[in-house]
Formats: sequence, C-alpha cells, structure tokens
Amino acid sequence: MRWPRFIARCVQLVLGTAVMAACAPASAKEEGGIKVDPTGQIEFRLVESDLAVDQGEGFDSSGVAFRAEAGLDFDLGKTTGARVEVEGGYYDYSDPIHQDRTSYGGAIELRQELSEAFEIRLRFRRIENIALLESTRADQTSVGVRLQWEHGNDRLRAFADYRWREYDLSDKPKGKGWRFAGQYNRRFGSYHWLRFDLAYEEIDSDTSPARAYDRTTAKVEYSHPIAKRLRLKPSVEYRSWSYDARIARGDPQGELRQDSYVGPALELSYGSDTRGFYAEANAQYRLRTSNDVRYDHDAFRVGVTAGFRF
Repeated sequence: MRWPRFIARCVQLVLGTAVMAACAPASAKEEGGIKVDPTGQIEFRLVESDLAVDQGEGFDSSGVAFRAEAGLDFDLGKTTGARVEVEGGYYDYSDPIHQDRTSYGGAIELRQELSEAFEIRLRFRRIENIALLESTRADQTSVGVRLQWEHGNDRLRAFADYRWREYDLSDKPKGKGWRFAGQYNRRFGSYHWLRFDLAYEEIDSDTSPARAYDRTTAKVEYSHPIAKRLRLKPSVEYRSWSYDARIARGDPQGELRQDSYVGPALELSYGSDTRGFYAEANAQYRLRTSNDVRYDHDAFRVGVTAGFRF
C-alpha cells in the first residue's frame, strides 16, 4: 500500500471538492427568493476481496479508497428544485500489478413535483476514469430520468438512463446503451424497511464489440433497527450477464461467455441518511457461475466504510 501517495491524493480531493462549498453560504440562505443549501461528504473505504480488479466494478477488489463530494441544492419554489455537484475519488488497489485510479466528475439535477404523490427528476452526469463491468478504466456521460410515486409508507421508483462510454485505450473505443430500473420500498418505521430492486442494462460498441454486453440485476434488502441509529441489513442479490463477442475460455462448445452470481450479504450500518457521521461494515459471498474457467469460482468480499456528511 502506497500510503504517502494515498494521503496526498486524499488531501487534493478534499481541497478540490471543497471549492464549491466554500464559495456558497455556510448554511441554507435565501438569495433573491431562491433558497441555497450547500452540502458535502467525505468517505474512506477499506475492502478485502477474492475478486481481481478485472472481475468486478466500482471498487470490488482489495484496497483502500477515498471519496469526496460537494454540492449546492437550490429550492426554486414549493414544487421545484435543482442540484449541482462535483465529486472525486482515489482508489489504491492492493494488487501491485494494477495502478491506482483517480476519478472525478460532476452532475446537474432538476426536480419537479407533479402532484402530492408524483415527482420527476432529470439528471446529467459526467465522470472520468471509473471501473465498469467491461473495462477497468473508462469515462462516462449519462442522461437519466427518475419518476417517483410515494404514498404513506409505500414508495415506487422507475429509472431510465442513457450512457455514453469512452474506454481508456490507445485506439479510444466507445460504447453506449440504456439502463432501465425499478425499485419498490415498504417502510415499517424509522430505519425499518423492505426494498426490492430490478434492473436491465445493455452496452453496444461498434468500435470494440468485445465490450458489448447485457445484464439483469435483482436485489432484495431488509433494514431492521437494533439500537439508536444502528441497523442490521441482510440482503441477497442476483446478477446475470452475457457478452456479445467474448468467447468463453475453456468451454468445449466455444460459446460466448455468460456469467451469473447469487450474493447473500449482511451489513451493519450506523448513522443518519442526511448529515453527520456514518459507518458501515458489510460482507458478501458471491456464488458465481461462468462458462469461462477463469471466472467460474466463488468469491468473498468484506468492506468497512466511514464518512461524514455536512
């Protein structure tokens, strides 16, 4: 672990993402009839995993990470709002053959209440140097819409995103495609809920067909409070994906690669979803199946996260 470099990168990210918050009022304030509320977040994560860097995405493999975010929330009226945010992350992998990774980006979001029960959100985001299913380093631009219905203790969300991806290779191949998702949340009390998620996504690439894929994801998660601000969250996730132009190595039939896993997990979470200190400890065991011998093995992943929202 390259601690001096890691600490230096973290300091740079804190200073960089703090610029927006520093230029804004210290607390929510009326500016010409518009209410402006600055927000920020810093987060440290430690991961120990059986997954290699090219077998996951985001930060699934062993290492340490730091992330910082700063944003401005605008209240434009009783039913209208907007948000502007910047973010940065630094990822130091334990595997010495993989270089560390610095990500940075920003987003703009618009929110409109259509009625007491319905709300719509539009979001534009650009993020540089992220790890994805089909590439360990890529840049992404996305435009998305979220429609939400909420009544009493029930909440239903529908998502649609279109994503353009640029892979960090010498010939600069590109990919693009849709992601559709839905979520149902049933609330029983404070920090006590049951949630169902379902998503389908696809990426097509004319310049690099081996990166094209489609994937289905389903997840069930339950949150149960066990003490003040402390809850236990068991979950189970299923993912299944296939590639358009990757031959499964070791498959006697020579078929295209297909992967899936079932991942039961358990998380202990502390803190508020709004502001203040928070911490999480989670463990997941992935029962993985693949017709490619390199990926047909189970994997264990544990992680610890600590952060502060302000």
